[in-house]
Amino acid sequence: MAAPAAPKPHLVFFPFPTQGHITPAFQLARLLHLCHGFDVTFVHTEHNRRRLLRARGPGALAGAPGFLFAAVPDGLPPSDEDASRDDAAALLLSLPTVVPQFKDLVLSELPAASCRRLLVVSDVDPILRAAQEIGLPRVTFWTSSASSFMAMEQIRHLVAKGLVPLKDAEQLRNGYLDSTVID
Repeated sequence: MAAPAAPKPHLVFFPFPTQGHITPAFQLARLLHLCHGFDVTFVHTEHNRRRLLRARGPGALAGAPGFLFAAVPDGLPPSDEDASRDDAAALLLSLPTVVPQFKDLVLSELPAASCRRLLVVSDVDPILRAAQEIGLPRVTFWTSSASSFMAMEQIRHLVAKGLVPLKDAEQLRNGYLDSTVID
């Protein structure tokens, strides 16, 4: 007699609260839910929850069976402004405020998932550390573009060749940047 299959993990997504992080995380969460049957809780900050509801209406966070949306307070003031850019400094400073509420959400407000395996998926370091502190497995989902990845990948080669970091401010003025060939 075969042993019963282990339950699939319940994925808890918490992307960095800007559109360039939320959109790919949501796309991955949706694919894992629809194609592989994972239950998903997608966590927004209150700031982003308000913006999403204002932009797309009350049905934007309706969810579906096995796919839930949750929000945690971030301490950011409500805004009526539909800014195209987020205040990155305010968002970064709000992240430590989110951690206790995130822990509470995971530990007490997801009781149906508590008997299952929870897995946290995030690109937010304080959230990944919080998951580690409460003993949850975690996965970092890096959402940068391929060109950003390749640029970061090349930095180590530039350092190894001694091209960066610049030795002093004079290299900004003496033609070093104009005459240095990078192969």
